[in-house]
Amino acid sequence: MTNKNNDKEEMHILLLDRTKYSEWYLCMQFLPRSKEILDVCENPIRKDALTTARNRWNKLSFEAITLITSRINHCVFLEVVRPETSDKANLLWTCINKHYALKRNMTKGRVWMNWQKLKYTGNLQSYINNTQRFLLDLQSVSVKLPPEILSYIILGKIGNDSSLTQFVEMITLNDSLLENHNQVLLRLQEYANHQAAKTIAKDPPPVSALILSSEHQFKITHFCSNGTHNPKCTTHRKEDCYGENPHL
Repeated sequence: MTNKNNDKEEMHILLLDRTKYSEWYLCMQFLPRSKEILDVCENPIRKDALTTARNRWNKLSFEAITLITSRINHCVFLEVVRPETSDKANLLWTCINKHYALKRNMTKGRVWMNWQKLKYTGNLQSYINNTQRFLLDLQSVSVKLPPEILSYIILGKIGNDSSLTQFVEMITLNDSLLENHNQVLLRLQEYANHQAAKTIAKDPPPVSALILSSEHQFKITHFCSNGTHNPKCTTHRKEDCYGENPHL
């Protein structure tokens, strides 16, 4: 990826303010060069590093500082950029993380409690979408739970739906599925798609609705016949009609 493309992708990182630390931190993890950038931010240069390694670290540190300071707002800049953090990416990164550590812990609790409040209301597709959103939120604030526990939580919320009882039991009997909550969600999505297809097959929309909703609606064409011009025909005039004027 070229530097120009890198700049474009990095500009999509939201500005860090006093309320969006978790989202900002997650965006930083998915940078095209996140491994190099975060390695410099999280690890100071070794004292016995060779000149080549030191020069490379300094170069990456400058790039990291440039990126970070371009993606924080004015208030945050004043709070974290100081003489001792202005030229070393690892010190600036540490300062930001410490500054927002308490707020981040509060955010973790809020995200977790919001997911606990999520209830299954009978719409499986809506439940899947909301669950995926909350799992991304948990990841963004580094709330880590064993995948098997997440699988049981996901299934437990739909356990009271009698129409899903057999399906849920089939999943709980499959240890390989329970070990990966994403696979559990995938199976739920497949089931939701299957049920939606059955509903359409059982009660298809009327043909007239399909015609009216089609991007290319049927066009009725009128033809001439029996040597007589059809006045509804729009492809030619009566005097040019081959049926009435075969000599043309």
